[in-house]
Amino acid sequence: MKTNPFYDVFFTVLMCCICAGLLTFANVQWYELIKDNENFVRKASIVDALGLLSAAEPSRKDITRAFDESVRKKVSGEMTMLEGVMEDEKAGYALDVETQGKYGPIKAVLAIAPSKTSIKAFRVYDQNETPGLGGRIGERTWQDQFVGIPLKTGEYIGVEFGKKGSAPNEVDAITGASKTMFSLKKAINGVIAQFLSGGLKLEEINFQLDAVTKGTPGYPKTFTKPPHLREEVKRAPFLSVPGVELLSLKKPATCSVDMGPIIGELEQLTDGVKTCTEFDYVELDPGPQWVQVDIEEVVNIHCIAFWHYYKNPVVYKDVIVQVADDPEFTQNVRTVFNNDHDDSSKQGKGEDTAFFGRWWGEVVDTRGPDYEGIAARCVRIWTNGGEADEPTKFVEVNIYGTPPKTVVAEK
Repeated sequence: MKTNPFYDVFFTVLMCCICAGLLTFANVQWYELIKDNENFVRKASIVDALGLLSAAEPSRKDITRAFDESVRKKVSGEMTMLEGVMEDEKAGYALDVETQGKYGPIKAVLAIAPSKTSIKAFRVYDQNETPGLGGRIGERTWQDQFVGIPLKTGEYIGVEFGKKGSAPNEVDAITGASKTMFSLKKAINGVIAQFLSGGLKLEEINFQLDAVTKGTPGYPKTFTKPPHLREEVKRAPFLSVPGVELLSLKKPATCSVDMGPIIGELEQLTDGVKTCTEFDYVELDPGPQWVQVDIEEVVNIHCIAFWHYYKNPVVYKDVIVQVADDPEFTQNVRTVFNNDHDDSSKQGKGEDTAFFGRWWGEVVDTRGPDYEGIAARCVRIWTNGGEADEPTKFVEVNIYGTPPKTVVAEK
């Protein structure tokens, strides 16, 4: 038979069938056992992260008892979490973290302190990343960095992977494991954001950054930094409820100068182009001036992103962002951002920080505590030139919100 040309094919097919049959048999026979073991590993990670056992080496029975007696399911909005209770006091909250790593799924548990302000523990219980590289996320020494990390640092929600100690929310990133770090950070911060929002399902807003020309360093030596200039840190992903979209594209723009801009056309403010090349901006007259975008109907605005001229770093003065229900700004006018710290523009003293105009833009958060946004039709942005006598220059204004059909009118 070995001389038959079909022997090799027949033998290969037969062996494949036998192997497939054995694997199928094993999977069917041991499926429940495999699932039980997976569930137990998760339970053990939850009990450990919440600190519900004092024994150094608890048995399987101890872990199961602690989970059954001290962990209860809790639903908040669209989020299901586990609440740990020890001696009638809350031990914290356990959140499932799941994402796709470089070589397979990553499953972990993030424990939140009872105060809901910091991380209590982080445990990875299932991963297939490269040993010595991404696989280090399974090591307790790496996981222990998360203990005490605040859930929110300024405007930044979640954890930053970089160099431990450089910021309150920073943990050491694993060199050579960029895919693992990116996926895990995104999953952790998404879970934290949803937890802080009361369980709302949130999605990252893509600002479509288009920085062909990035800011160059250097300011005149005579420049004195304003006292309220913020420290530049990497901006966290901006998360909001599903359905938020760019509403200002191609919408009409106006400004405070009767004769129009000195340089540029007002249409450039809503054309979607955020580059900062020659004449790719709108320059206004000296003194406090504003640009305005009209959505043409009342919408729920979740954030306002805008770009000043940033080819050279400029700290713009008296940046005031207002919204209203009409183009004349006579109905329901509200100020949502004001960094005029000395009231030099005579519109009231503001408490917000000053900033360098950068290619990533400035984002004003108008989501509100319930993530419903602020109902308005028009956005007006004031600026009083730059700190070193630079003129007021705008590149782009973006307004993100939900369409009129989902608007919840303010009372």
